[in-house]
Amino acid sequence: MTSQERIPLQIEKIVPRGLGLGFHEGRAVFVPFTAPGDRIVAEVTKRQSGSLFARCVEMVQPGAQRVEPACPLFTRCGGCQLRHLSGWSQRQIKGDFVRETLSRFPNLRDVEPLPTWAAAATEDGYRCRVGFKVRWVGSRLLLGFFQTASHHLVDLPDDCPVLERRLNRLIAPLRPLIGGLSLRQQLPQVDAVVGEEGVGMMFHFLAAPTEADREQLQRFAGEQGVVQLWVQQGRKSGMRPVVQRGALYYALEPYKVAFHPGDFTQAHQAGNLLLVQEAMRLGGSGAVAWDLFCGVGNFTLPLARQFAQVLGVEGYAPALQRAAVNAKQCQGGRIFFQAADLFQEQGIALLARQPMADLVLLDPPREGALLLVKWLLGRPPARVLYISCNPATFARDAAILVQGGFCLESVQPLDLFPHTAHLELIALFVRRR
Repeated sequence: MTSQERIPLQIEKIVPRGLGLGFHEGRAVFVPFTAPGDRIVAEVTKRQSGSLFARCVEMVQPGAQRVEPACPLFTRCGGCQLRHLSGWSQRQIKGDFVRETLSRFPNLRDVEPLPTWAAAATEDGYRCRVGFKVRWVGSRLLLGFFQTASHHLVDLPDDCPVLERRLNRLIAPLRPLIGGLSLRQQLPQVDAVVGEEGVGMMFHFLAAPTEADREQLQRFAGEQGVVQLWVQQGRKSGMRPVVQRGALYYALEPYKVAFHPGDFTQAHQAGNLLLVQEAMRLGGSGAVAWDLFCGVGNFTLPLARQFAQVLGVEGYAPALQRAAVNAKQCQGGRIFFQAADLFQEQGIALLARQPMADLVLLDPPREGALLLVKWLLGRPPARVLYISCNPATFARDAAILVQGGFCLESVQPLDLFPHTAHLELIALFVRRR
């Protein structure tokens, strides 16, 4: 079979990355933007490890779960993979992602994830963080997101269905601003984030902006209600403020969690509140809790209401500094912080000096926490709460914890990223007696 050959195909299910899976002559065929039950004609685009990748060139009969995607850029823009499926179908599919990933490990095959929760009543207008890519084609500015499976850009209209309204309002005025900068050809990305009040922005330059550029950025911030505007060259250590007229924060009653445009925060604010509430319910109470990969204190502050002492550990020093400032809202001296790289043995070893934890909460990035979970087996807490945005690395780490003496009590998927193939999950491990 050669590339560009056309084959009949029926889509059986959706697999991670949002690809539809069908079979032709015993080979798996993966096709984006398809739905379970679709009967299609597919054109082969690539062969890889005995599998085929293809695109749909004819819809013979649509599956029952298909809906109108309600976005003119869908299938061109790489931001969403599942807009053509109902919200209920998306959540069911994401639960299947978790179930099938866990089943690859013998000691997790009997674990049944709970039904996937919707993060909010609406599936659009939720995204409060965005990275706009910037490219020039001759004299034409492209501002938007990468195309599907490509580094070419889709130029956005003046709004995007998944973006929070204040982010959409920035798109039109950003174009003349970028076009007027002396460094317009050396600006690959502009990040924006919204808090409860105000907007923050980060301009990623490849060279130092001129004084005239800085003045234009300042005028733009004043006109658009941007309370913090920073520029960054290279790594995060290259961030410099241009405008600081107010604080960015989100609410975690009774706290206001302040953050910086360069900090990690969840893209779905209502979903984050749901996630924190569930973590506090599962975490219970006790003497000591550790919040590892604590960031700006998203879980640290709420844990302080349920535990006598809380330790927050983070490797990114500026975020840890903001966590310490946020913790001043908590009564008493119950929260302590430790700077440590939890991907390195030296950083993990610092935990040995801390009081034993009743609860360890882990919220690592996509690569998971392999070294850390192995270390925890030598000093096991009563409970581990693991929050993950990557079922594959979560399942790997979960298998280690279960092999080492923990019981995986529950796995709750949450749909914090509607219309995409991404999800968040929270899992509770309890040490066997």
